[in-house]
Formats: sequence, structure tokens, C-alpha cells
Amino acid sequence: MRTTSAPTDQPTSRAKRSLAGGILPLIGTILFVIVTILQFAGGAGEHWGPQLVTNAVTYMIGWAGVGAGISHLFFSNKVTKTIGFEKSPYQLELGFADLSMGIVALMAASYSTEFALSVILVSSFYRFGCGIGHIRSMIKDHNFAVNNTLILFTNFLVPAFLIFAYYNWA
Repeated sequence: MRTTSAPTDQPTSRAKRSLAGGILPLIGTILFVIVTILQFAGGAGEHWGPQLVTNAVTYMIGWAGVGAGISHLFFSNKVTKTIGFEKSPYQLELGFADLSMGIVALMAASYSTEFALSVILVSSFYRFGCGIGHIRSMIKDHNFAVNNTLILFTNFLVPAFLIFAYYNWA
């Protein structure tokens, strides 16, 4: 007589890991929203525009870049799986590119608004190019992994917001 065992929770834990991996690319945006809500709740003051741009550069580029850099440098096997790519030496290069943009963006708060614009433009061109690569992977390889699709938000909408915010409020 054959016995059956109770179903394992493997799909659930895989779904939880997928959800956590899917949130990771949005962490800079999530932090930006939280900090901005707290700041505006406490009274934004008359210089809210430049502060909003500083927050955006600090969190959407700065902390997001540091986090992405650490992820690609130290957790490349897991990150690659959530993107739906094969492990590749590109992880090292990508990790250093993300980390360097993140560090420079964190420094931007101490410099002029023109410095912030430079960081915004570099990050925007980089993200746009990455977005094209992710769309290409979706079309060519039918790759709809969580971090190959959800990342498109940060690849296109975050740069559009940053450029709009800079030119309207900085």
C-alpha cells in the first residue's frame, strides 16, 4: 500500500521568496515615499520642492543603488534567479555600477543642485538602457521573472519622475 504525505509548503515559501525579491528593486522608492510622507506630515515648509528632489536622489538613486550593488556583488546567485538570467560575470560589473551611482547620489545632498542633476541623468540613462534589455529579454526569451518585469517601474517611471521633479522643483 502506497502512502501519501501531506503537501509541502514549498510553493508558499517559493512565492514568499519571489515576493521579497520583487520588492527589492522598489526599496528606494518605498523609502522615498515613507520619508516624504513623514516630512510633509511634519510640515514641508516653503522649500519643499528642493527637499523633495534631494529625498528622491538620496533614496531612489542613492540607497537603491547601494542596495542593488550589494545584492549583485554578494548575493548574485539569488539575484540572477529572480531576474530569470543565467549567472554571468556581468553581475560583478553591474554591482559596481549600481554601488558607484548609489554612493555618488548619497553625496549629492551635500553639493549643488547641478551635481544632483548630473546624478539624475547618469542614473536615468543607465536605467533606461537596462529597461530596454529587460524588455528585449521578455520578447526574445519570454522571460517574465519577477525582477525582469517589476524592475521596469524603476527603469522608466523613476527616471521620468526624477527629471520632472528636478526641472519643476529643484
